Formats: sequence, C-alpha cells, structure tokens
Amino acid sequence: MKNKSIKLIFILLIPCLYLGSQGCAFNFNTNSSSTGILEKTGELTENEVWDGRVYVTGTVIVPEGITLTIRSGTIVGFEPTEDRIAIIVHGELYAEGAPDRMIVFGSLGKQQETKAQVPEQNTSSRQTNSTNINALPPSAGDWQGITIETQSQNSRFTYCRIQHAANGILCGTDSVQIERCLFSENNIGVLCDNSNPTITANEFNRNGSGLQFRGSATPEVEYNEFSANRFGLVCEDDSRPRIQNNNIRSNYEYAIICYSTSSPEIVSNNITLNNGWAVYDGGRLRDNYISGNKQVGPNVIELSIGTQSDQYYGVDEVFDPRNSPVSEAGVPRDNF
Repeated sequence: MKNKSIKLIFILLIPCLYLGSQGCAFNFNTNSSSTGILEKTGELTENEVWDGRVYVTGTVIVPEGITLTIRSGTIVGFEPTEDRIAIIVHGELYAEGAPDRMIVFGSLGKQQETKAQVPEQNTSSRQTNSTNINALPPSAGDWQGITIETQSQNSRFTYCRIQHAANGILCGTDSVQIERCLFSENNIGVLCDNSNPTITANEFNRNGSGLQFRGSATPEVEYNEFSANRFGLVCEDDSRPRIQNNNIRSNYEYAIICYSTSSPEIVSNNITLNNGWAVYDGGRLRDNYISGNKQVGPNVIELSIGTQSDQYYGVDEVFDPRNSPVSEAGVPRDNF
C-alpha cells in the first residue's frame, strides 16, 4: 500500500504535470474556502460540494437522488490503479467552471520504484541497495472516466478540463450537457452510448478519438474543435449524429470514420489537413469545406460531388461542396 505522504506529494505535483502536458500555466491556488485536501472514495450518502483539491483514491458513486456539485477552480486528481477509478453517476453531477477557473479532472501519475546499488563510503567493494521512487507522467487510461448512467435526470459540464481517462465522459442518457470543455490525452474524449447529449463549443485535442458514437446515438455536435487526435470522430453501429459547424483539422488519421451502418449528417464543417480521409465509409455531406486531407497538398480544395474522391471515401451522398471556409465553424475564441 502506498505511503500516504507520497500520495500527497503527487497532489502537490499536479500543477507541474498539467504545465507539461498542456503547454500552459495552471494556478494551483484555488482561492477557495477549503485549505486541505479532500480524499474521496465509495458511495455518497448525501448531497456533496467539492471545492479546492480533491484526491480520489477509489471509485466514487453518486446514487439516485443525490447531487454532486463541483465548484469552479477545483482540481480532482485520480490515483492510477489496476482497477481503474471512475466517477459513476446515477443521480446528478454539476461541474461548472469559469473561463479563468476551469475544473480539472486528471491522473496524478504513477509511482515507479527503482533499486540501485550504491558503494559504501571508504569501501571499494561493499555495496548497499538504495530504493528510489520516481513520478511517472500521467497518460491516457490512468483512470476510467466519468460515467453518466441512464437513471441520471440531469448532469452538466462547463469549463472543465478532462485528461488521462479511458473515456473522459461516457454518456448513457440524453440528459447531459457538455459545453466549453477541453478533452485532452484520453483514449476517448466523449463516448455517446445510445444517447443524445448536448455537445457544443468544446475542444478535443490529443485523444485517441475525440468523440465516439455507439448504438443508435443521434446527438447534435456543433461548434467544436477537433485537432491532433488519432481520429476526430468515430461513428459505430447505427449511429446518426448531426455534425455541424465544427473545425476538424490536423488529426493523425481520419477526421470522421464510419463503421457498420452508421451514417452521420455532416453539415457546414471545415475538414482540413488531416493525415487520413476527411470522411471514410459513410455519411451525408452538405456545405462542407474540405481541403488538404490525405496529404493531397495543403491548398487542394475538394469540390467533387461523387461518393468518393481524393479526400473522402465511400460516403452516402455529397451536396454543395464549398470553395471557402465556413467562417462561423469552431469554438468562439472567447470561450478559452
């Protein structure tokens, strides 16, 4: 079992880890009424408010009838374990930050013990063993993520930064609002499982998949930014999301990929400079600006109306391709 003092050292290292992983400064002074570190695990028995620094050592369950509120500026750190820690919500969760006081959910990083043989002083041959404990940086999948179950009546996330999870947020119900959040270094940023949450004005950066849809998910996905993910958006099963007014650019593989019978509505997006296909194997396209994908050249604009071209493959139909970018697409710049 890890030493408690070492755990607290990880808490104090959070600002440095976020500084390295996000490329920006993070103010660890929460200016809140809480001066200590709150440790949490297990099932909540009453409504709770989290504020300041929260150290999650085991899965937290919010049962039906209970509300968890997380105040702006709060840092929620998860300890990586073999059984990945999660927040599971059957009740309600409100995590509402502010542009200059975002709520942060992320891994504390793992410990690594190394043994070294150190010669004793004044002796050339005798050696002693020394144990060093190093902090490894956080990585995707260190914790499970936040799961909103079908019983949840309402949950809302605004101005949150969610990092290092298997699924940043897994939505099992329509009653979830995700707005003005940043998802970074997760296996999947947001996973919609047979659900239609509100997903508006978020940034998805450096995830395995920014957004993923399963089952019959048909949410509206508007005014988001997807960049530097492996895949921008992944549509599975019979999902039919409406993907409108987004910037989907510079992802390492496909911008939008469709499996099985999925067929998203893809309307008025800028889909540019992705290493793979702009859209692959499904979807209905209308009024999109498609340029520079699949390494055809940064200034090559796709104006084809066929079901496949140099930049997209096997789509269902194409109408009204654009020869100039959609000016209103993407996150309004005053959000972050």
